Amino acid sequence: MQNSDNDIDNNRENQDENNNYMLNHDDESFLNKEIKYVENLRIQNALYTGELLNGKRHGKGVQIWDDGAKYDGQWENDKSHGYGTFYHTDGDVYQGFWKNNRANGKGVYISSDGGRYEGYWVDDVQNGFGTEKWNDGSSYTGNYHMGKKEGYGEYVWSNKSKYRGYWKDNQLCGRGVYYFADGKKYIGEYNNNLKEGKGKYFLTDGKIYFGQFYQEKKEGIGKYIWNDGRVYLGFWKANKQNGLGRYTSARDKKDQFGIWVQGKRTQWINEELLKDESNEYFDDYQQIINFDTNFVDDLDENNIVQDLSN
Repeated sequence: MQNSDNDIDNNRENQDENNNYMLNHDDESFLNKEIKYVENLRIQNALYTGELLNGKRHGKGVQIWDDGAKYDGQWENDKSHGYGTFYHTDGDVYQGFWKNNRANGKGVYISSDGGRYEGYWVDDVQNGFGTEKWNDGSSYTGNYHMGKKEGYGEYVWSNKSKYRGYWKDNQLCGRGVYYFADGKKYIGEYNNNLKEGKGKYFLTDGKIYFGQFYQEKKEGIGKYIWNDGRVYLGFWKANKQNGLGRYTSARDKKDQFGIWVQGKRTQWINEELLKDESNEYFDDYQQIINFDTNFVDDLDENNIVQDLSN
């Protein structure tokens, strides 16, 4: 799912070559062939003005349907094929490449409500690299698959919040960086639009959490650092400390182990007792003391964010 910059560049090159092929193919189709020009030829529920070859629309032509829809562009073997513009009855306009009566290749779709998509298409749906903008000021630049955001992409909301990372089926999925409008920042994993997996969460007042998330909440093992230097490293459930944890004071940096239930410490525990394999918290203790080693901090913002300017 995580396409590299080379994947994106190659995708663009392949699609551009396809567009050039369709234009050249159309040009070659006219060689040594007799083209007939007609005006207002009735074809079912439309009128066609343009070129024909063997009784079929072929070459340049304009077709206007009885409901007001209009296509102005290239044809091949009775189908829109090559470069052309389609005007929908609701005011939407598509201008770009066609193949077999469908948008294929690079094209621009402008909605009557002010929305705009510029990028690649396969059989009338967005597929490949593109940029979409909405009338509320939000925008997306990145990859699509069969009409949905998929792969790497960057979305900017109307309130200036921004997400730069991976998508699947139109949802945040995989690793990404979310820049909140109020200054908070999350670097980590998503699943179905929710923080889920490993992540680092930076709050505007200087507090930091890095650890596990589940359905948008801190859950599993994680470390919370207060802006005054206090640290809690341990287990969480539904955004609250829950289970075994290690608390480090801000003043003397002294570590103490304890049990927390729904965010409240219920008791302190002597660390020597936790080293006993028969202790019910032995496995949790091992995860805590090895957290900084095992919880590899590979969530580097620079390794996730890609340059989409080219």
